[in-house]
Amino acid sequence: MSSGVLFSTLIEMLGKEAAHRFLTLALPELQRSQQMLMTNLQQQDWQAAAALAHKLIATAHLYDVAPLQDTLIHIKERNLAALQHPSFIPSLAQTFQQVQDNILLFISDNY
Repeated sequence: MSSGVLFSTLIEMLGKEAAHRFLTLALPELQRSQQMLMTNLQQQDWQAAAALAHKLIATAHLYDVAPLQDTLIHIKERNLAALQHPSFIPSLAQTFQQVQDNILLFISDNY
């Protein structure tokens, strides 16, 4: 995917240069949040996972990542059938990795 298509909501709000700065600073926080969310899910701490998912939904919206938003809604709503499915955590990890890859692509293409 072209970096010109990525993060359109963020670019509309901030402009390309500010979006670049924002994403550069936001990436480490996203990685920390992902790790905390994964830990909560693996430990079946549904309440902590739901609280963190609630916070991350706005981030996923800002980054224009509908699949991540949908997954976070399952976590927020504590949809245990979805959360306990064997493919849920690996799929979530893959989605987060794609978001991180897209951020890195955007940063490198707009430097």
